Amino acid sequence: MRRRIDIVAFNELAIITHPKSGDHIPPFPRPHLESFEAPIRTQMIVEYLRKVGYLEKLTNKRAPKASFEDILSVHSPYLLDSVRLLSDLGSGVLGESAYASPGLLNSALLAVGGAEYAAELVVNNKFKHTLSIMRPPGHHASKSTPSGLCYFNNIAIAIRKAQQSEHVKKVSIIDTDDHFGNGTSEIFYADPHVQYIGIHEYDYEMFGVGHYDEIGYGEGLGTNVNIPLLEGASDASYSRAFERVVIPAIEVFSPDLIAVSLGLDTHYADPVGNMNLDTSSYYKIGRYIDDLTSRTNALGSFSVLEGGYNPMLLGPSIRLTIEGLSGMKMEKMDDQIDRLEDEEIAASNEEIISTVHSIVKKYW
Repeated sequence: MRRRIDIVAFNELAIITHPKSGDHIPPFPRPHLESFEAPIRTQMIVEYLRKVGYLEKLTNKRAPKASFEDILSVHSPYLLDSVRLLSDLGSGVLGESAYASPGLLNSALLAVGGAEYAAELVVNNKFKHTLSIMRPPGHHASKSTPSGLCYFNNIAIAIRKAQQSEHVKKVSIIDTDDHFGNGTSEIFYADPHVQYIGIHEYDYEMFGVGHYDEIGYGEGLGTNVNIPLLEGASDASYSRAFERVVIPAIEVFSPDLIAVSLGLDTHYADPVGNMNLDTSSYYKIGRYIDDLTSRTNALGSFSVLEGGYNPMLLGPSIRLTIEGLSGMKMEKMDDQIDRLEDEEIAASNEEIISTVHSIVKKYW
């Protein structure tokens, strides 16, 4: 039971928030990496949307708390027990750049619940697009290991719950975070019903996971698509990646639902990421996603906040994502300034995108 809507009214987009998203407070001061994933991230987004009048125009739903059963649909009992135990203890190391706090379990269950609710609202035809503005993020959490500021894989758990609906069998994931969503990729690596497409920064001098030759396994061969770009990638490279790889790959896969790991650490002023995007880029990504839902006749899209660590830019970035998804005219923002683009990096990224295209088109 799908619907097709070419122009999205503002009231057909919902956000999901919860004040207790801020319960998890990393136990480190700046400049530790972990300190950037802090309550101020979601607080500043909500405050900015209120200031510009969007909060009263949008439907704002409160995130419910996910159940342990939901967590176990993706993760091992060991991971769940580890997060629960160290949260009770109030501190401890759960994985690389994954530290516990007294409020961790509550915030993490709410982040999963927000993602699940975002998907549910779309699957039940309540909204065409939804955004879960919750933390901590999730795309680095694998089946059994938290890492990279992530504890439960919010988007993966939401997808598994959405697939319980008779209307959802196939789901496409677009991961726009600066960092490779290794956890999400691993969870769905051999699943023919879930397509993972990640555009991320990659170091070709010190190879790591997220390479373009990781294309899935078994029945899932061809459903894992990595677009590993050099640092400093500009809006032009991202647009090229969408037009040559992301859009045609999703059109061929023809999903019932589109899920977005919305990483905003690709902004040129982000303290953690190293890409060269600005808020206009997030508007374009929103437009691409809205267009894809119509092209594939999908139910819609739900987005889950991943990275993005400059609190002054998160609100404007979410705003322009919303405007893109809604088909509104793009607002001109102060960060949209002319910037130099490294021609060698641009040329190398063009070659990378062409290589990815040649690899994945075999499965179209």
